[in-house]
Amino acid sequence: MKKRSNFFYDSFVEQINYAVKAMSILKEGLLNFDGIDTLTLKNNVHEVEHNADIMKHQLEEKLAKEFITPIDREDIFVLYDNIDDLIDAIDEVSYKIYLRNYKSLPNNIELFINKSLDAVNYLKDVLASFKYIDDKKIMDPLLSKVIEIEEEVDKLYEENVHHLYLSELDYKVTTTFEKVYGYFEYITDKCRDVCKTISVIMYKNL
Repeated sequence: MKKRSNFFYDSFVEQINYAVKAMSILKEGLLNFDGIDTLTLKNNVHEVEHNADIMKHQLEEKLAKEFITPIDREDIFVLYDNIDDLIDAIDEVSYKIYLRNYKSLPNNIELFINKSLDAVNYLKDVLASFKYIDDKKIMDPLLSKVIEIEEEVDKLYEENVHHLYLSELDYKVTTTFEKVYGYFEYITDKCRDVCKTISVIMYKNL
């Protein structure tokens, strides 16, 4: 029997779409870093984050008034918050790049950016399949893809930061680049956190 979608399940996808959009704008800006205005990049990413906040508030208002929900009301609230934290983490990157007046980025930053965008897109796949929350055979492989990328980025962070401190770079450059790597590790950590919440919801609904 085909499973029906639900407003709140659909709303998870709407919310994660803001994360995909913010991450895509961030990627485009940072991969053309030499020619960008960091203030414009910050504003463009923040506009997406702001619109996501407005939608989250509307969703929470609807949830508060809903008499019957497909899963526990508290679980929906927590998942909204987790996705919002992810969007905030993406917004934070463009904000810090502007605030600290970055003039350069690590040469291999594209790898971290692409991995982060992959994690967000795989997370969208998870949320698009939320109607199968009671089916581990469907959900587990989708969740695993996100977790695998998060672990890859953890390893990349460790290897690249270690290499920074072995290099002959100026200490200021070293610590600056370490922070940049950390921004993207944090984004994938937030993707993992969403998956953890979904896993808890899944086990409650098996």
